[in-house]
Amino acid sequence: MDGGKPKIIYLSPQCPYPPTDGGKISIYFPVLYLSKYFSVRLVFPVDSLADKESMKDHFRSFGVQVSYFQKSTRGFFVDLKNLMLNFGEELPFKWRKYYCKNAQRLINEIALREKVDVVLVSSPHMMKYALGVKQVKPDVKIFLREHNVEYSLVEQFGRLVKNPLYKAVALWQLEKSRRVEVGYWKLADRVFFISDGDYEVALSAAPQLSDKFRVVYDGCEIKSEEVPKVDNSDFIYTANLNTIQNEISFRWFIEKVWMPNLPFVKRENIKIYVTGNSQEVLRRKLRRYGSLKELNVENLGFLDNLEEETRRYKYVLSPTIIGSGIRFKLLNGMACGKPVFATPLDVNTTKHFKDMENVVCFEDSESFVKKLKYLENNQDMYHSISKNAIETIKKHFTWENYAECVYREYLEAVS
Repeated sequence: MDGGKPKIIYLSPQCPYPPTDGGKISIYFPVLYLSKYFSVRLVFPVDSLADKESMKDHFRSFGVQVSYFQKSTRGFFVDLKNLMLNFGEELPFKWRKYYCKNAQRLINEIALREKVDVVLVSSPHMMKYALGVKQVKPDVKIFLREHNVEYSLVEQFGRLVKNPLYKAVALWQLEKSRRVEVGYWKLADRVFFISDGDYEVALSAAPQLSDKFRVVYDGCEIKSEEVPKVDNSDFIYTANLNTIQNEISFRWFIEKVWMPNLPFVKRENIKIYVTGNSQEVLRRKLRRYGSLKELNVENLGFLDNLEEETRRYKYVLSPTIIGSGIRFKLLNGMACGKPVFATPLDVNTTKHFKDMENVVCFEDSESFVKKLKYLENNQDMYHSISKNAIETIKKHFTWENYAECVYREYLEAVS
């Protein structure tokens, strides 16, 4: 690692390469941009240790070193096993599955060998490793990045889900999640929230820790500042529907917003193009409402270039009713010069989102179709929102801003 820069271990809950979805992108680009200011060692779990050389070569080309360890973190049976074993455990079961002692030894060895100055934890799921490093290297600084306020997600899930067993599990995990997460905030040197809304939640839960809290927005790459011309009125929606919050949000949108407007969207031949899922998964998630054809929904599968595909459609959809943080689909849509139709939960994540100025806010079927019809008949307003969206990303949501902010906080923490 470069001896002239401060040394940072970036702890990620997943391999961010290739950066094909919002979760990976929000790790991949910070790592690359942080390498301007830090010597970066990226560490994450993998299901298999085989065939990783091309990935390591890719990161090395940016001056980033990579280490990984084998730990299965995905799948129904992994979650079920961890849930059943979670009685008496300190960590919530969704977090516990990321931890293993062999990985802790690996990370500790890296920290001592490379004389690491700071550990940046990209999710509370990986925070226990950072605390383990602190035990063997007490002078290390710990920065915790909150992609979401995790206990808030559990709270929202418990409120929205109807299954009584799921509600009971959510209530049990909520208290554990809140206690551990707030405890992690106390132990970190800095806590970065990616939305104003999450920052306010944290201030309410732990006002005594306000001196540690910072808002550090995620960024987005802008490939072109021109508003792309399209010859359709379609939406693109990007989400892994096997993630429970995405499934709940999209089903709400289909049932409460899209279906009441089916006569209009069918007459105007307006469709939703969904990315991030197999055909079978998309069919299964929506079959209670009808076939994909009946719903005017098309599947795009998995994409290598989300930005390029997004530019083909007139609008972007972000129908979040459960979640925190800022949705990458919203930032990406704005960076592509698209009016993003988003719920109040999305729009209120930051003071920089303004309805009918740089985003389009809807909360029910009536407001959705009213604003859609308005934009369909008012190209000046469509173009204005599109241009303002690009300018908002340029001003407030760049990865360069993100990296600069982390570096400033490091200098302040060690001064």
